[in-house]
Formats: sequence, structure tokens, C-alpha cells
Amino acid sequence: MSRRSLTAGELVRNAILLVLALLSLFPVYFSLVNSLKSPVQYAENLLNLPATLHPENYVLAWEQIKGPLFNSVIVTLSSVLATVIFAALSAYALALIDFPGRRLLFGLIFALLLVPDFLTLIPLYVQIKSLTLPSNYLAIILPTVAAGQPFAILVLYAAFRAMPRDMLEAARLDGAGHWALLRSIVLPLSLPILVSVSIIRLVPVWNDFLLPSLVLDEVHRTVPVALVGFQGGGAATGSTPNYGALMASYVLSALPLVVLFLFLMRSYVQGVTSGGVKA
Repeated sequence: MSRRSLTAGELVRNAILLVLALLSLFPVYFSLVNSLKSPVQYAENLLNLPATLHPENYVLAWEQIKGPLFNSVIVTLSSVLATVIFAALSAYALALIDFPGRRLLFGLIFALLLVPDFLTLIPLYVQIKSLTLPSNYLAIILPTVAAGQPFAILVLYAAFRAMPRDMLEAARLDGAGHWALLRSIVLPLSLPILVSVSIIRLVPVWNDFLLPSLVLDEVHRTVPVALVGFQGGGAATGSTPNYGALMASYVLSALPLVVLFLFLMRSYVQGVTSGGVKA
């Protein structure tokens, strides 16, 4: 079967998409190439491939961020997991259970999406500092879980409402309670949406800098906070900034998200394209 030749419009469109793809990948290339350069090589040329590789940059970077990387994994996974669990329970109740005030409660949750994050920053900081928490991790996990509820509930509410009612009614006639419906039917059928919501929430939580820099102590600091400190002095050798080690720390800090996304990419794309996620 002969291939159809592309029209002029399709060629232009593909060329534009190719340029945009290359532009989006340029920061990755820049970080990878310069992470293997010495300070002198970095100063000579920012874009060429290094003639001599300097993997010791990754050793220095790992020493700086291994602790914060562990903290970020704990904070991010705990926050996203708790966000999805609580949001699924709330969305199930709002979507599939009739109770007085349901519409009002859903409207109030939806209104929270309209409140900018920076408006709540100072009250949130004062509130966290006034609490006696058993772990410094909770100082960032609790507000992160609360901040993620409106978006997650809204998306899961739409997904749960779209489920076939006949199937749910048949399960109820067979004696299934709400917990059995949620565990055996609703959550399994919504798995791509749950993965999509998790990844959409995971990225900003992993990259969050402002609130963690205010409430976390030195031992519990996360990767973004550590990278700023590394950039401000930790990556310097003598009087010369070691940008190679700094770029290596950027690469190492991005690896967990890249690996996770590669494993969950199919479910993420399926969830986004199914219409349940409009972010």
C-alpha cells in the first residue's frame, strides 16, 4: 500500500511541532551535557559536548542531595497517597450518596479552587507553627493534602458520576454496601483517573519550594530547598562556582519523576484522554 504524501499544511504543522519538541527538550540536553563538564569547560562553551567527562560531579551532587531526596520521596508519596484516598472517599459520597446539603458542600469545595495559594500562605504558616506535631514531615504533608483536595475531588466526582448506574444498582441488589462498591467496582474502574490525578498532584508537590522552605528544618528539607542552598554555595569550589555539580544535582533530582512517569505513562495518558481530567 502506497503512503499518502503530506500536504503543505501538514508539513508546516509537523515542522512546527518538531521545533517545539526540540525546544522543550533543550533544558534536558543543557543539564545533561553540562553536568559532565569541569568549571573551565563550562565557561568555554555551554552547548558543546565535553571532550573529557567529569562524572565526579555526580558524586559531589549525590552527597549534597541524597538526604533531601529521601525527604522528598517521603513527603511526596505520603501527600499524594493521602490526597487520593481522602478525595476518593469524598468524591464517592458526593457523587453516589444522597444526603442533605450535598450540592452546597460540593459548591463550597469547588469554590476553594478559585482561592489563590499565596492568599493562604501566611495564615497557613502561622497555623502550622502553632501546632505541636509529632514529626516535622507533617508540617508539610498536612497542608499539602488539604490543598490537593478540591482539584482531586472535582476530577474524581466527575469520573464517579459517569459510571453506569445499572451496574452499581445490580451490585446493590446483590447485597453490596458502599464500601464494597467503592473497593470492588468504583476504584478499579477509575484506576486510570486515579493515576492521572496522582501524577498531576505529584509534580507540584515534588517541586514545591516556598512552604517547605518556611516550615521544614534543616534535617527534613526537601530537594528544591536543598538545590537552592547548593546553588548558593555548596556547588562552589574555591572562588569558582561548580556549575557541573549543580547541573548533576538537577539531573539526579529529576530522575525519580522520570522513572515513575515511564512506568505510569500508559495509565496517565488513558486517564487524561478519557475525559475525566481537564487540567
